Amino acid sequence: MKIYLLCKRYYTGKDLINDRFGRLYHLPIQLNRLGAKIIVAAIDYRHSHVEQHELDGVVFRTLPITPTTLLGSLIKLWKNLRLDPPDILIASGDSHIGYLGLQLARKLGIPFIFDVYDYYPAFASNRILGMNAFFHKAVTNANLLLCASIPLMERLALLNANRLLIENGVDRHLFKRKKQNVTRLNLGLPAEAILIGYFGSIQSARGPLLIDACHQLRTEGFDLNLLLAGTLSRVSLTETWIHYLGAVPQEQVPELIAACDLVTVPYADNAFNAMCGACKIAEYLSCGKPVVATDIAGHREIFRDAPQSLCRPNVADMAEAIRRQLVNPQIAPFPASLEWKAIAKQLMKALDEIMLAKSVL
Repeated sequence: MKIYLLCKRYYTGKDLINDRFGRLYHLPIQLNRLGAKIIVAAIDYRHSHVEQHELDGVVFRTLPITPTTLLGSLIKLWKNLRLDPPDILIASGDSHIGYLGLQLARKLGIPFIFDVYDYYPAFASNRILGMNAFFHKAVTNANLLLCASIPLMERLALLNANRLLIENGVDRHLFKRKKQNVTRLNLGLPAEAILIGYFGSIQSARGPLLIDACHQLRTEGFDLNLLLAGTLSRVSLTETWIHYLGAVPQEQVPELIAACDLVTVPYADNAFNAMCGACKIAEYLSCGKPVVATDIAGHREIFRDAPQSLCRPNVADMAEAIRRQLVNPQIAPFPASLEWKAIAKQLMKALDEIMLAKSVL
């Protein structure tokens, strides 16, 4: 089976090629190991030159989309597809990418798969006129939708019945249990402090809830410190008990997780967060850490064996959950279904079924 994946190079604050991060890297690698031939075309809005890399047996080719390269890149994309047509085309990353993938697949006469790893209409780019129409068209006409969370699957149910839960997994060779005292020493962090961690984008709907909850606990006598890393947008981190490390390489995140007493998913309950499938949850569980997460986005199912990990998305309840998890921690077991190998097997089975159905017609 030949698969063509059309996606973004830069997503969720990472570089697909240099960081080798997330579903757009690991799914192609695992599908290749299962016998598929796969080429990844990664749309690059930042550079005007083409790059090609072979990573773990998969060709990753950038597709520059800038004002000066747009038309030429699209013409070259179509020529390449006509010369070496795939059996299936998968598009991922935004509404317009899904629509472009749909049109290309239609012209080639092949099945189209739309990977909806977030609720794209909530992206800032979808405020552009026509984007919502692109999303609706791509969703309703896809042979299969890949959804990163159960709430997202439910949201799209009326638009397309052909949906498959493909969650965000984890590289277990990278994210594993490590000794807390060793990682704190390596990072220059206080050895005896109570460290609460959060690693991801820090902005109005992701982070302030945790900061306010920890501030409340400190006023009650808990000598807490916050360890944060990730891109920062319009959130003040002036408190001396907050250790902010900026954006860090993916390889360093397991060290930060290991250094903490507990780690968090402090997401407010908005339209975007409510349907996301946070990559960090699988990473936290793979490292064997107690977690506190707001009860949104299908988190209840993930933490069914550690229910005190969950809190309502308000300051008082998050503070209480942190207190509980520090005093008597519950650690949710890592589900084997969140390994990329298992996720890819599920996807490959669905793709085989689509190809079989096509051959029967």
